[in-house]
Amino acid sequence: MFRTQKTPALASDRAKFAAVLALLLALAALVWAGSEPWKTKPFQQWDAADTKKIVTDSPWARVIRINAPWKSGHGADSSGSASGLKHGQGSGGSDDDDESSGSTQAAFIVRWVSSRTVRAAALRGAVLAGQLKEEEAERELAQPVEVYQVLVAGPDMKPFESADETILKNNTELIAKKTKQKIAPSKVQISRSPDGKKVQGVVFSFPRKSETGESTISPDEKMVTFSCTVGTAKIEMSFDISKMQDMQGRDL
Repeated sequence: MFRTQKTPALASDRAKFAAVLALLLALAALVWAGSEPWKTKPFQQWDAADTKKIVTDSPWARVIRINAPWKSGHGADSSGSASGLKHGQGSGGSDDDDESSGSTQAAFIVRWVSSRTVRAAALRGAVLAGQLKEEEAERELAQPVEVYQVLVAGPDMKPFESADETILKNNTELIAKKTKQKIAPSKVQISRSPDGKKVQGVVFSFPRKSETGESTISPDEKMVTFSCTVGTAKIEMSFDISKMQDMQGRDL
């Protein structure tokens, strides 16, 4: 049986390859991390692209599309293109315009707005726009939020225009995947246009604690689904809690 000996040149080549591979993996990790600003830098360093990503395409927010039977070919009711909505709690912040495509679907942004990350993005956006001073944003972010809050908004909120707070409370819930627990909203806030005719967004508040003082979403829960049925619209979105993490930990 013959054994080959490792020559110094071969060992050197392997060492170089290992070093290059390690460098490539490190660079890949940096690229991936760079796509998640909430994990890599304080909110005071976020730019406009960072804040937009957080409020439109992140573990806390996503644009969903549903069938829209309330629309007609000529009379589809819309409050404007999604690209015209701002990134605050009362608007969608989506770049998708479902009306321009002539689709029979409607786009909605569903956003977990009670999280530190989303609140920080909204406040940072106000700072970048010159609407708020940085120290004011920091003070506001430090204020505790006693409830979970989920925003639903979009360019066509017609199904919500005939619903009041009571109807929405009775037809909305958070559903924990592991425990199967259903959490009903404690409060619903409807944001309307200045003339009061259009619904721009709806914020649903859910209790963090049950009547017995236990957490409504357990520390080991991995997935929670938001579900709201209003008229012919059924809006559902699952939040992967395991990914809803910032530099301080779980962020709901």
